[in-house]
Amino acid sequence: MSSNVLESGSTPERLDGIGVYTQELEAALRARGLNVHRIGAPMRRGARFVLPQLATARFPLPMSMLTAVSASFRTSLPFASAVERVIDVYHATDYLVPRLARTPVVATLYDAIPLSHPGWANPYLRSLKNWLLRKCAQSADAVIAISRAAVADLVEHYAIPASRIRVIPLGVDHQWFVRPPDRHIDATLREHRLTPGYFLHVGTLQPRKNLAALVTAYERLPAGVQAQRQLVLVGKYGWGVEALRDGLRARPPGGRVVWVDYVSGEALRSLYYGAGAFVFPSLAEGFGLPVIEALAVGLPVIVSRIPALTEIAEG
Repeated sequence: MSSNVLESGSTPERLDGIGVYTQELEAALRARGLNVHRIGAPMRRGARFVLPQLATARFPLPMSMLTAVSASFRTSLPFASAVERVIDVYHATDYLVPRLARTPVVATLYDAIPLSHPGWANPYLRSLKNWLLRKCAQSADAVIAISRAAVADLVEHYAIPASRIRVIPLGVDHQWFVRPPDRHIDATLREHRLTPGYFLHVGTLQPRKNLAALVTAYERLPAGVQAQRQLVLVGKYGWGVEALRDGLRARPPGGRVVWVDYVSGEALRSLYYGAGAFVFPSLAEGFGLPVIEALAVGLPVIVSRIPALTEIAEG
């Protein structure tokens, strides 16, 4: 069997959560002996992911737009016949779910937050994007939910029958359980002027992450606690929290509240291993991957009491 994975448009240097999921999924499938092809934006510099059968194909629109048109008008992709000759399963990991006439399509849907909490989603073309989300989701023959808590929202907001949904929680690679060399941890902390033992948060800066409240709560701690433990926010800027972003940028390097814009790989693991506790006060999640990364590292974890987080952090 071969599996064709359509991934998000993340760049190799700045993978988002969907990009990390897709990258790790591909590695796991290949480790099981499956032949995995890629369609879409490459994740690694210099790599080629377009099927050989499509190498000379000319697409009138970007892949994302072709997929959206396919789902919206319930027609097969323009190159469907070429794809279906070489794959057994098409796995969409980025909400862009096409229709294929003869090949099963599985989609991983992480949450329904843009539909269930539109105020916490980017307002740009929101109505159109939500309409496309529903259309694309309904094109899948089978749907993967990443937590039990997400299932009810997928059924309600995407109108997907529960019988088509399977729950497969996210996981972490074995490397998360292995402490990086102390010299690497020390170098990473020196680079960002951090003192070991800080409170850590990892995630994109956006409204539902509740980070303004986290900063406020931290600043209400006794001065002695703040002196001993910095608050470190790791993640790229998303949207909708300009005041928070500007306030973080204005803070001096090495101060009590530190924003580390983006890191990946061993540098990110080093930041986890240099922390004293992990804090994740999100208002809405389909899963919360940074929480299990922190648990794998062995950090004490504080999470908000929402269904997905209480499910994955239980015990």
